[in-house]
Amino acid sequence: MVKKFTSIFRRKSRIEKRISPDQLALHQTAYLMADDQDESMVGEKGIGDSKSFSILLNYARPFRFKISFALALIFVSSLLAIYSAKLMGDLLEKGLMVKDMQASIKFAIMILILEIGSIFFIWTGRKQLADAASKVIFNVRRHLFAKLQELPLQYYDRQPQGRIVTRITHDVEGIEDFFTSSLGNLISASMMTVLAVAAMIFSNHKLGLVMTLSILPSIFLIFKTKDFLKNSNRRVSKFSSAINAKLSEYLNGVETIRSYGLEKWSMDNYSHTCDDYLFAQLKGNVLFAWSMPLVSFCATIPLIGLVWYGGNGVITGVYSVGLFVSFVRYYERFFNPMMLLSREIHVVQQAFTSTERVMSFLNEADEDAILKNNGKMTTTSLQGDIKFENVFMQYSEGGWVLKDLSFHIKPGEKIGLVGKTGCGKSSTVALLSRLYEFQEGNVAIDDIPIRNFDRHNLRDQIGFVSQDAIIFKGSLRENLSCDDTLTDQYLIDAARTTGLVKALSKEGFNLDMTVLEGGTNLSVGQRQLVSLTRVLLKNPSILVLDEATANIDPHYEEIIHEAVMKMMDGRTCLMIAHRLETLKQCDRILVFNHGQLVEEGTLSDLLAQGNYFYKLHSAQAVH
Repeated sequence: MVKKFTSIFRRKSRIEKRISPDQLALHQTAYLMADDQDESMVGEKGIGDSKSFSILLNYARPFRFKISFALALIFVSSLLAIYSAKLMGDLLEKGLMVKDMQASIKFAIMILILEIGSIFFIWTGRKQLADAASKVIFNVRRHLFAKLQELPLQYYDRQPQGRIVTRITHDVEGIEDFFTSSLGNLISASMMTVLAVAAMIFSNHKLGLVMTLSILPSIFLIFKTKDFLKNSNRRVSKFSSAINAKLSEYLNGVETIRSYGLEKWSMDNYSHTCDDYLFAQLKGNVLFAWSMPLVSFCATIPLIGLVWYGGNGVITGVYSVGLFVSFVRYYERFFNPMMLLSREIHVVQQAFTSTERVMSFLNEADEDAILKNNGKMTTTSLQGDIKFENVFMQYSEGGWVLKDLSFHIKPGEKIGLVGKTGCGKSSTVALLSRLYEFQEGNVAIDDIPIRNFDRHNLRDQIGFVSQDAIIFKGSLRENLSCDDTLTDQYLIDAARTTGLVKALSKEGFNLDMTVLEGGTNLSVGQRQLVSLTRVLLKNPSILVLDEATANIDPHYEEIIHEAVMKMMDGRTCLMIAHRLETLKQCDRILVFNHGQLVEEGTLSDLLAQGNYFYKLHSAQAVH
């Protein structure tokens, strides 16, 4: 392990020397947002321990009565344990030393009952606390998942999938450990410590104050190391997110990795990421390994002083033997919780770090904030008249994606959108559903600015079929519609209209048939037909097809083409396409270049003009 640690440390040192801080910052911000626990973000998004603790307690507020009851039981348990320590001195002084067997048996039975009672009350209290904690964690997970639905698409564009998954899983587990384990330990240890100190001072002011002052260094050491532990936990959390992000990336691209023989390359990259995590974890472990013995050492010194000072007091007759034994027991009741606190401080700091990350996620601007005001207007159908008037749009400060874009689509028109990759076609159709915000100009449907529509209602009126069909694990019925009011016959009729029934005839078409994650048990054409059937069931007023027939084998292409023609009937349709056969179905074609509309017209007119579209089509024909 030492050799491994040294090897990783040397490798990281060489890398850090080669990459300057400016280059590292540039690399992090070039594409993705920096992690919340990155040093550059902690000052902006980091919160203090008191704020983190307040947030955790706020989540527990709905269960405050149950938690209060649990805390009361833990307090009673601590009280019984302290009183048991007091009776231990009485057993020695008033029973055994005076050889009063009856009194000795009475004290022994009382101590036994108190110890059993203390165990029972703390077990019951911790059980109640754990039950409330599980409900608190359920609320945290529910809020996080609800936040996923509220975040705008541009957030997902700049966050690795694995980092988001880490928020919902690993970080919540850190908070869960706090509520189910650390909170109970923290409270019981704190109560026991306070009661032990109070009992010592109450039993003998002078000796109690001396003992209280002598244990302050161990308390100071615990709180002094918490900041170092928190910084260590931040680094560990950051690299944990990086591991999950890299793992998610490679799992999604496993076919490409396997096809190009990049297994060793991916393994090397993943190993470097794991090394970063291991290095941060080992540094944290070294710190934790030193802090525990130091706290133990500082907490043991007062006991030595108690034996020396108190023992002399017993010999000289200043203190009674019973008082001395009680003080030893009091200190034992203090020492054990102190060591428990020093162990739990690591978990508590991890919980506070996780809270920072969870709150950073929950504080991200949601769609309402990014897309400004959400309109109130709702409708059951649209005519499909679309107008773009001098529209400018950008995703970030990187520059305009759409520049002074203007066009008019009449109801029922079939419009093709053509241009090179990155010219603004997909951005244009994304603005229709208000998936992104435009900065200047106006977009209107049926002469009504789209900002006046309720976003969710507007999206219900727009059917979108992409090149890649998203299929969920479950039944075919669940993949077609989540509307429980739709009858099976209605679903089957829609599937028959799109040709899905015909395409799945060999598999034995059934609404209850199992579909695997990603539709791995379906062909590309079958998955596309599932996607088309979904859209048909929505009965949208506007249809958007983003290369819906690309990469489809000839057998399914004919079925899908027939389904698309049926769906386009009576609807305004926008088709992002490059193939000439697809463009022949369009009434007009809009040609994009660098975010601008450079040509517009029918297919024959554009080919006859011999301008940009003709050159673009000729270049594709050559390839």
